Amino acid sequence: MTTPQLTPFATLTVTLSFTPIGKVDAGFRLDVPFEGTAPSSHWEGERPVSGVDHVTVADSGIQSLDIRGRIGTGKEVVAYRAIGRGSDAGPREVFTFETASEELAFLNGAVGVGVGSIDGDQLTLEVSLLDA
Repeated sequence: MTTPQLTPFATLTVTLSFTPIGKVDAGFRLDVPFEGTAPSSHWEGERPVSGVDHVTVADSGIQSLDIRGRIGTGKEVVAYRAIGRGSDAGPREVFTFETASEELAFLNGAVGVGVGSIDGDQLTLEVSLLDA
């Protein structure tokens, strides 16, 4: 059996906009639209990042994260979905990707792991790809 390894993929640096939805059955719900940039060794410079994180905070304080986002534009866009948990230690997320870009097609079968930190309305998330 091979021991899984993580390979750095991209750093997402985004500004968060908190939009409270209110009390729901599972806890307190808020939507968190975000925009920023993502440098990566897989492309030159920074690409734009945008999306929304649907957050539900349970009575225990644990945050359930359900994220839909995009990196890049035009023919080089990568759509992603992530789920995870948030706490005082920051978000921890698992990613899947979809793209029509031939250069980035390897992402269609990839699984990513994101670990981040939040400072006010600024999120920095280090995304790595799981190599099995």
